[in-house]
Amino acid sequence: MKKMKLFCGILIGLMIFSSCSNDDDSNSDSNSIVGTWKAIKEVDVCSTGNEDVYDFDSCEQTGRTIFSENGTLSITEYDLENGNCEQYYSAIGTWSLSGNNLTVTTEGETNNPTFFELSNNVLRIGYYDADPNDPCDGGNLPSHYYTEFVRVE
Repeated sequence: MKKMKLFCGILIGLMIFSSCSNDDDSNSDSNSIVGTWKAIKEVDVCSTGNEDVYDFDSCEQTGRTIFSENGTLSITEYDLENGNCEQYYSAIGTWSLSGNNLTVTTEGETNNPTFFELSNNVLRIGYYDADPNDPCDGGNLPSHYYTEFVRVE
């Protein structure tokens, strides 16, 4: 009887371990910064927890940020000027990512955003900020702000 219990225990253990899969999809495409992204909104997260959201219009969403596998970066941004959607910013640079620490260098200037989230083809990049000249939520200090991107390729 002891041998039967031991055999059943081993069998159940093997079934449990063999049925488990690795849910770590950190190398999957949906959780990789490599790709083409479009900015869809800018969000100020207030110290109260409320959010001030600015949704980008269709012209602004024409812009693209491209993170290439070789560590290069391309940014183009558009805005409405006199009723026309025109490119107003373009930059080429480099990027690196170590954990949640993103480093971006464009036009000889290196930036390290202090707010970075990447999940399910949504990328949020921003900074923790407490600028008293930029009130949030009716005069409260902002906690942080970010631009939200969605993957397009």
